[in-house]
Amino acid sequence: MAKQVRYLRQVTPHLADQYGAERANAIMKKALKRYDELIDENRDEPREYYMHTRERIYPSVAMFDALLDEGIERSEAEAFVTDYYRWRSRGMASKIKVIFKIPGLYKIVPKFFFSLTQKSFGPKAGFSYENQHIGKGEMSFDMTLCPYHEKCVHYGCPEIVKGFCDADDICYGNMHPKISWDRTKTIGHGDDICDFKVHIKE
Repeated sequence: MAKQVRYLRQVTPHLADQYGAERANAIMKKALKRYDELIDENRDEPREYYMHTRERIYPSVAMFDALLDEGIERSEAEAFVTDYYRWRSRGMASKIKVIFKIPGLYKIVPKFFFSLTQKSFGPKAGFSYENQHIGKGEMSFDMTLCPYHEKCVHYGCPEIVKGFCDADDICYGNMHPKISWDRTKTIGHGDDICDFKVHIKE
């Protein structure tokens, strides 16, 4: 199961660069074992959770726990996990920028984000939000409950949540010169809500 997760496949060279091949191998064995434990513990969760939990949250928790188990200082483990997730996001950010070179495509962003939120980031996937708004060239909502935060708090690693939040800023902060990504607060950085806002600049 764990070996099929892209997060864990791609992290190996980063571990080797920082800790050497032998220690990286030991950490990976522990992370793979921990990941499978997390999947088993949460085997009854809805399938709508999977893209968040199995692809992102549980691999991150497993890697964090494996680093700690290997004797890595907590602050260093946090830095590794959050920096790695930011690195992964930069690749997606580059792809998004290429897509939005298509003339006029940026105009669909507010509507697309609003639709995506309802489809993949709704109550069935463990999220709650309020104050939804969709208008001409703009979209906003306040996320009040986030499984990235809830799961990481549950498993004792709330400090790694900010890496997920930062990934959004990396991916969406520079999509297109005429798109403004206006989020100012995130739960992962200690705020009460994540205030998602996107609008098309005049």
